[in-house]
Amino acid sequence: MNAGERADGLLAELGYADWRAGQREAVVAALEGRDSLIVMPTGGGKSLCYQLPGLASDDLTIVVSPLIALMQDQWLRLTQAGHPVAMISSAMDEGDAMAALDSVRDGRAKIVYCAPERFASGFFLEAIGRRKIDLLAVDEAHCVSEWGHDFRPDYLRLPAIAERLGRPTVMACTATATVPVAVEIAQRFQMREPLRVRAGFDRPNISFDVIALEGTGSKARRQALLETGLADPANRPAIVYCGTRKDTDEVAEELRGTGLRALAYHAGMEGAQRSLVQRRFMSGGEDAVDVIVATNAFGMGVDKADVRSVWHMAIPTSVEAYYQEAGRGGRDGLPARAVMLAMKSDLGRLVRFNEQRAGDPELAIAHERGWLAYRAIKDFIYGTRCRRQALLAHFGDRRAETPPLDRCCDICDRLDWLPDPETIAVRRPSGSKSAAAPAPDLSSADAPLFEALKAWRLEAAQGKPAYTVASNKTLASIAARRPTGRPALVEISGVGPAFVNKYAEDVLALVAEHAAPLAA
Repeated sequence: MNAGERADGLLAELGYADWRAGQREAVVAALEGRDSLIVMPTGGGKSLCYQLPGLASDDLTIVVSPLIALMQDQWLRLTQAGHPVAMISSAMDEGDAMAALDSVRDGRAKIVYCAPERFASGFFLEAIGRRKIDLLAVDEAHCVSEWGHDFRPDYLRLPAIAERLGRPTVMACTATATVPVAVEIAQRFQMREPLRVRAGFDRPNISFDVIALEGTGSKARRQALLETGLADPANRPAIVYCGTRKDTDEVAEELRGTGLRALAYHAGMEGAQRSLVQRRFMSGGEDAVDVIVATNAFGMGVDKADVRSVWHMAIPTSVEAYYQEAGRGGRDGLPARAVMLAMKSDLGRLVRFNEQRAGDPELAIAHERGWLAYRAIKDFIYGTRCRRQALLAHFGDRRAETPPLDRCCDICDRLDWLPDPETIAVRRPSGSKSAAAPAPDLSSADAPLFEALKAWRLEAAQGKPAYTVASNKTLASIAARRPTGRPALVEISGVGPAFVNKYAEDVLALVAEHAAPLAA
């Protein structure tokens, strides 16, 4: 029986009917002892690529993962199905860790999950040293690359560890490696004519919406948009990503105040508490949580198929990080939404974070990488190109696009499932009834021009949300200040060079038509 026939038989034994794109080639390569570099989108089935050959052999497969949540989810699914799999993590108590090491030593475990830091443990090295290792699977392999979006120094030691282990077959897996990052990964592991699987990055069942917020009250409007979106059961279960631990706690509390079952998840929580939150989100039982509010510590490798929406309450550090997190929605293939509520102030946070690296020679690459990532995510948010096309181009995916299953993005389709951020009702902290955003404070003489500008804006938006042209606040300022030329127009808050180039002629003409009456 050749490797391909073995692979097909193993797939059936595990209860799967069909291969996903690239999986069979990856499994066959591992069975034949060939290195491989597997680049598949989030939810594309990377884990099966190393799980299946690992369970097929009596020798040991080591799976290196960066997060406990990732390891725990995969370990739990396999052990519940009766497969001999072990996991070693810092969150385990001493008794469980020793039992797992024993199963590795005596040959019972065919696969062991561990973090890269585990190779610094003498106990762990002694246990795996008693086994023949035929596969080293490195998940989230972009962490090896200094140009990857989530570089981790501990990952840099993995190529040397592979040599120390007798240089078993290496399978490097990632969802978010650009072409240069993938090349660097292969070079660092000195892969020998590796199989390269680069599945398409497109997720046609996910719609991508970006709502840019700025100015006074933007934080309250952001929360109100989130609450409005999650009030619809069709958008739950949901993952909400925040920029800080404090924000996760506050947002989760606000959501609970609206009656939603929401819990926070972040690295500052005790390990047992994080595990409990994760189980309640994954379970779907009576005590299930249908909204989890997390930092980026949650989600890598967590395989919950029915997540209907993923929200970003803070601008991610890179396009790669955004796409990886957004891709946790809709793994069941049904329509899902990815929504970024982008406050302009978050860009300043990213700039300050990157500038902290300046002047340190050891962080020179990270500093340069940070600026490239900053420019890319900023262009994605404020660009006018189809969101889906922009994402695919970023990853070098030039294939023909599969038509979206439902909506495409806010650039291509009307954003009619959420209200205009400028007029959304904001829930008061006291829990009293929502109050609509106040109308602009204009004189009776300025009101007709304001209404004319709003009518023009609706036409200029061409079916897109009106606020993508200009906010009510900007139109009110134009009506009140009545600029007579481009220099005066660009001085108004919310008016930039792009607005002036595109709309100045129309706006100035409206201002001239509604000239303020002369005083008697």
